[in-house]
Amino acid sequence: MSTAAPAFVQPPATPTRSVGVDTVFLTPQNGAKVRAGTLVQPDTVEVGDPFTFVVTVAVPANARVEWPTLADSAAVVSMREPVRIVDEGTKVATRRERAIYTLSAWDIGPQSLNMPDAIVHYGSTSMRVPLGNARVFVRTVLPGDSTQHIPKPARDLFPRVLPWWQQWWPALLILAALGLLWWLWRRRRRVAAARTVVSALNPYARAIHEFDRLERLGLADAGEAGRYVALAVDVMRLYLASSEPAAMLSLTSGELLDVLVNDTRIPRDRLQSLFADVDGIKFAARTVSPVRARELAAAARSIVEHIDRVERERRAAAEAAQRAAAAAATREKQDAEDKARRASRASRGPKSGAGV
Repeated sequence: MSTAAPAFVQPPATPTRSVGVDTVFLTPQNGAKVRAGTLVQPDTVEVGDPFTFVVTVAVPANARVEWPTLADSAAVVSMREPVRIVDEGTKVATRRERAIYTLSAWDIGPQSLNMPDAIVHYGSTSMRVPLGNARVFVRTVLPGDSTQHIPKPARDLFPRVLPWWQQWWPALLILAALGLLWWLWRRRRRVAAARTVVSALNPYARAIHEFDRLERLGLADAGEAGRYVALAVDVMRLYLASSEPAAMLSLTSGELLDVLVNDTRIPRDRLQSLFADVDGIKFAARTVSPVRARELAAAARSIVEHIDRVERERRAAAEAAQRAAAAAATREKQDAEDKARRASRASRGPKSGAGV
């Protein structure tokens, strides 16, 4: 057997070491002998590299060997895996047994394995095989000159990965804000254009436009018959306020009738009847059917049309009277000019005859 460093077994006296050969141990009680040898392979390693520590013993055939272990995993030298026991057989009443340790060293320089003693039990006698003198040399992995070595900065355990929507949400928010501003600007332009068109109309054309728009809403069929009647009367009152400045919207129905009492254009009876029905709907919560609501809205529209027709007739009569007066004045002026012309001729006639 090849041995790198002979180990000494003592039953209890100090044995004599012979380098390179097996050591013979005599047991006083029964004359048994035990031989042991150790081997570290390789004898030079780097930090954390595995190496093998082999212990071989020759014991009596009926002896039992108790192999040690390194229980401290935080020690300089620690076990990487459990010890493997190999029984090499018995020859001439002597049994050979081998223990194979796979170890790692975690510090540089010569390191002692600090392996506890193996114990051989033979009958009532126990003998120790000391293994603590085995060593291994651990060389450094650093370069010869490490004074200029600059370590890399520590990296994050897990790189932070942002989803796409977190990377692009500021741009999306800006686009949404611009789209909202464009929509508000366009809507405001349409509203302003509609108001300009309506304001450019005369009071009657504006009222007819509002009546038509109210009819297209279909409030009577949607269960809003009372609201439909109230809005139709409001359109009529806006027309009255535009035609007569004294007919302000803040007046009550009775006050409005008193203000318009001397206005011959207003069909007072029809207006009073309409106000009586609408006030009951607006202020007394009177229920009105869709058919009746359309009749009241038509009555409000007919009052506006009647006022406009009377106004147009009055204007036409005034314009006709103005034209007749202008024509009469023209004729009177023409007659006066003709009369003056004849008088001038008559005054010039005798003078011309006397000269003859």
